[in-house]
Amino acid sequence: MSHRDDLQSMLTRLDTEVAAGLRDNPDPDAFWPTFATQSNAVLEAAGPEYFDWVSSEVSAILARYGIPVPEA
Repeated sequence: MSHRDDLQSMLTRLDTEVAAGLRDNPDPDAFWPTFATQSNAVLEAAGPEYFDWVSSEVSAILARYGIPVPEA
């Protein structure tokens, strides 16, 4: 299995966890800390080679669930 395959598995798991988290607790204040921890783990695993792709995929997960990214 390639590094990209491993990252795809992590992204799939993140997507599943987002769906479950929103279903179980739709409170945005509870969502963001958990999501940040989970998504940061995937982004760190990506390294520079796959960072842009993983970042785009994380954004797509948020968009799929209609979650706006908070402004910094």
